[in-house]
Amino acid sequence: MSTLNSVAVFCGGSPGRKAIYMQEAHRLGEILAQNEIKLIYGAGTTGLMGAVADGAFSENGYVIGATIRELYDIEKPENVAERANKFEVWDLMAERKVSMVSQSDAICILPGGFGTMDELFEVLTLRQLNIIKAPIIVVNIDGFYNTLEQFIYEMIGEGFVKPYQLKLLTFVRSVDEVLPEITKQMEAINKGKTL
Repeated sequence: MSTLNSVAVFCGGSPGRKAIYMQEAHRLGEILAQNEIKLIYGAGTTGLMGAVADGAFSENGYVIGATIRELYDIEKPENVAERANKFEVWDLMAERKVSMVSQSDAICILPGGFGTMDELFEVLTLRQLNIIKAPIIVVNIDGFYNTLEQFIYEMIGEGFVKPYQLKLLTFVRSVDEVLPEITKQMEAINKGKTL
């Protein structure tokens, strides 16, 4: 029987224009730590990545940071490397993603840019192919992902996505909904109710 021990969080290395993005990211880190759930994230020190890690660190949470050599050389995240329980440096982005996903029981997507979209659609494709079973939760903070949700319905309308594939991911409005939603989905998976 699967239990929730770790969550991979994909999000932006920038703070965005609204304070609520950073506030929610920090809160998610706190929530994971308070529930003794490992945070697996991209090892960034700025933006939402930095905020989610700071939230986890503030509650003495278990943090796994995963970066690539090129970013490590640019960003110099030594403070994360020193504070994290586990710190990984990979040569390729693809290796980094494989490591993060393989260590996680669930995946959470916060606002972000191109990198976050790449990560979202990769895990979504892996779930579609039944390579992973991890619940994918998209946190639609202050309507950030409204247009993405609409676009998914447009893909369904145009025949490129099947309606049942909407079950591959779940949109929530707040980080407070993340763990209850993951728990609900994992219970369904444990009962054999998969896509």
